[in-house]
Order: sequence, then structure tokens, then C-alpha cells
Amino acid sequence: MSAQSERFDVVVMGSGFSGSLLAWILASHGRRVLVIDRQRHPRFAIGESSTPTADFLLAHLADRWGLKELAPLACWGTWKNCYPEVLCGKKRGFSYYRHHPNQTYQDDATHRQSLLVAASSEDHWSDTHWVRSSVDQFLSLQASAHGAQVLEEHVLTSAVYDVHEETWNLGVKAVGENSAAELRVRSNWIVDASGGGNALAQFVSNPADEAWMRTRTRALYGHFSGVAAFDQGRSPDDPFDGDAAAQHHVLDRGWCWMLRMDHGITSVGLVEPCGDETWNEATFRNRIEQYPSMTAMLENAARTVPTKALGIANRLGRCRSAAIGPGWILLPVTYGFVDPLHSSGIAHGLSGVARIAEAMLGEPAKLGSRLYRYGAALRDELEWIDTLVAGCYLGQPSFACFTAFACYYFIAAIHFEKQLAADPAAWPNGFLQCRDEGLRQVVEQSFQMLSVKSERGVSLHATDDVQAIVECIRHSIAPWNHVGLLEDAARNRIAHSAAPKYAHIASRGAENVFRRD
Repeated sequence: MSAQSERFDVVVMGSGFSGSLLAWILASHGRRVLVIDRQRHPRFAIGESSTPTADFLLAHLADRWGLKELAPLACWGTWKNCYPEVLCGKKRGFSYYRHHPNQTYQDDATHRQSLLVAASSEDHWSDTHWVRSSVDQFLSLQASAHGAQVLEEHVLTSAVYDVHEETWNLGVKAVGENSAAELRVRSNWIVDASGGGNALAQFVSNPADEAWMRTRTRALYGHFSGVAAFDQGRSPDDPFDGDAAAQHHVLDRGWCWMLRMDHGITSVGLVEPCGDETWNEATFRNRIEQYPSMTAMLENAARTVPTKALGIANRLGRCRSAAIGPGWILLPVTYGFVDPLHSSGIAHGLSGVARIAEAMLGEPAKLGSRLYRYGAALRDELEWIDTLVAGCYLGQPSFACFTAFACYYFIAAIHFEKQLAADPAAWPNGFLQCRDEGLRQVVEQSFQMLSVKSERGVSLHATDDVQAIVECIRHSIAPWNHVGLLEDAARNRIAHSAAPKYAHIASRGAENVFRRD
């Protein structure tokens, strides 16, 4: 880009997966797009577990906007066949294991200490764990190849919106180059895809608004080599390998994720409710050492990134006051985030890309109304995810209560995916069924039931209390429960998974990619 002022239709702040994908779509359909990012690819990023919901949305975006190179990423098999160099891991579903302090992990034939929920019927159609440094770079390169201009290691230095001309006047400068000339840019729109960095926040009035959030958690995380398989968690009746999953090691308070990648690296993170205790690498070690089976898995592990110290998030939950404003839009990853428990982040990000692309590339007369609906919907969606997550933490230390409340998420995801299979562009009940009033009502009732016990200081150890809560949740999900969640006969092994309706899109995309080569 020259030092002269240049005109763009859209400036995208941030070249992570959602910003790069939106830029790719817009640029490939004739829009002049500039992407600005403070960092350079490849760079470490957290938020790596996709879901069937994410796969549906990704396949829809590939099909809707003719992105043949994107389609193979909709499932693990086509991804590995087409792009072995883009790093990922196989995710057959969700696995949960309850660990007790100073005890080696043990389960019984009824699986009271574990839960496995399948997300695919076979390995080929599996979801994926994204190595974000690799996936984000791939999508950024695709955006550039299809016409977007990408400026890495650049930042906004000024941003002034002319309400009469409906145009942004922007200053852009390379990071660390104090003497370099400032680039002048004019753009109709700014889309902030910078995540928690909120690159646009200093230039618009959009303060943080987080006091309402029920989930208040923190995390320590990193990538490790040499993480041992969790052989103690295996059972002959498992519907899939519990290591090839979004693995949740559930503790007395909080949990530890393990996401295994195909190249031998494992993403590991410890998540707990916020507290006054010091939160650092020593805390991570102390927690792991309380649980012998966790210690064994990490005994020979070595951290690969970050190299100096674990990544630290003193509070995960965040939200902004608004998602849209005059000339600006926030993608979901920037507007707000709750917690990684249900792996909703990638899907939510893709849902934002889908809606903003439809608004910007659709009928100009409908742009304003579509963006208004999008902005109004994001708060409702985040509140829904927040409750689905917060109720699980309220259920601790009871594993039965924790996983029973988690079934509300599975109910919401399964029914939303059915809608995506029927029509991926129409969501009558909202993202993850957030507008299903009947479902929201029973979830809120269960949340309040757990809240009352928490406020009274009731520790969920007593068998009678736990059984009553689980039975209440089992009864409440009955109208939606067609896969056997919480049914005694299932013994916490949910294997039912229909063939993915996005399979033909992924396969067709794979054929096109191979044909290109």
C-alpha cells in the first residue's frame, strides 16, 4: 500500500479465523477489503475446539459464497486429505472424567465417573481441534489470495467517522516504526475481529458491560508435547476413543481441558471460578499434583508455547455494551466471550461471519435492518451461553449435577444442528436455540434450583440431593431428549450420531481442491 490515502469498502481489524474468513468472503465478491493486525502469522492463539455446529456453519459459508478451498475444513477426513500441512486434531465428541484428590482415577460399569457424547458417526466425519496458529494463517492467506489487502504488524493510530459522508478516516502505522509515515485510509465500515484486544474500543464509545455475567472463571493454558494418553479412562463400551475428543478432566472445583493434535501437541488448560488465590504457573502445578492420574499424564510433558510461562487469563468472561454502531460492527469474538466449557467460541464466531456477510453482500436496502437484528441478537446469545455454562459450575463438586446440567447444552446443540441441516440460513429459534422459550424456561428453573443450594451453602455431596437434581433435569429435558441423555440404560455413553448433512459439501470441496492441483 502506498503512503497515499486509499479507499476501501471494509476495514477488518484482526486476522484471526473469523476476521480472515469474512475478509475472504467480501473480497471474493468484489468488495475492497483491508485487514489490519497488530501481530504476524503464525502466532499462538487459544480457542481450538470446533463442534458439529461449527462444521455446519463452515460448510454453509463455503457453499453459500463459493469458497471451494474452505469446504474441506468442515470435517477431519477431508481436511487431512486436502490440507495435511494445516495442523489440526481429530475430535470424535466430548469426554468427561471425574477426578478426586489424592486418588487414582477409577470408574465402574455404570460410568458414574465419566460421560462420553459422540459428535460424529466415524473418524472421517469427525470435528476438529484447530491449531489456531496454523488455521488462522491459512485463512489469512486465502483472504489475501482472493483480493483482500492484509497488513500484518500494523495498528490503527486514529479513527474518525464522518457521519455526513458515512466514511471513516483512518490512520494506520507499522508497529515499532516511530519514524514511518502514517498511512491514510478511508472506509465505509470497520469490522472489529480483534477478540479481547478490542482494537476499535479506544475510538468509539462502547464500554465493557460484564457485571451481568453469571460465569466468572479464569484460565491457565499452554501447548505441551509428551502428554500421555488417558488409558485409565478407556472402557470396552466407549463409543469412541475418549482421547480423540474435547477432553474434560473434572475436578472438585473447575476442570482441565486436553485437546490432542495430530502432530503430537496437546492443548492443556486449567479453568476455575475466579477467586482471591494467586493465579499463576505454581497454581497450575499444585492443582495437577493433587490428582495422581492427571500427574501421570503430564509427568513427561514439556511446554512448547508459550515458552516462558503459561498463558494467563484472570477473567475469561467479557462483553461490550453494543455490537454495532455508526459505521462499525463487532464480530462475536470481539463483542463477548463466556468460557471454553462447551466449545461454543468457534461456532459463535462463524455465526457472526455468516450474518455479517449476508448483510453486506445482500440487498442494500436491508443492510440496516439485518445489522440491527444481529446486534440485538448477540446479547441474547451470550446470555444463553452464559447460563448454560454457569449452571455446570454451580453443580460442582457433584459430577452427576455438573454433567446433568451440561445436557442442556447438548439438547440445544442437537436441535440447532437439526435446523442447520434443514436450512442453514434460517434460525427460527436463534443461535443454539436461544429463542426456544420452553427450553430456556426449564434451564432457568434448574439454574435457580442450583443457585438456591449454593447460596445456602449446600455442598452437593449428599446422594439424596444429587439424585433429586438429576431427576428434575432428566424430566425437564424429556420433550427434547431423543438421544438418551441421562437415561440409566445409556450408562453415560451417548453414541447416537446421524451422518452429517454437510458431508456432501466437504466432499465436493475436496474434489475441487484436488482438481485445482
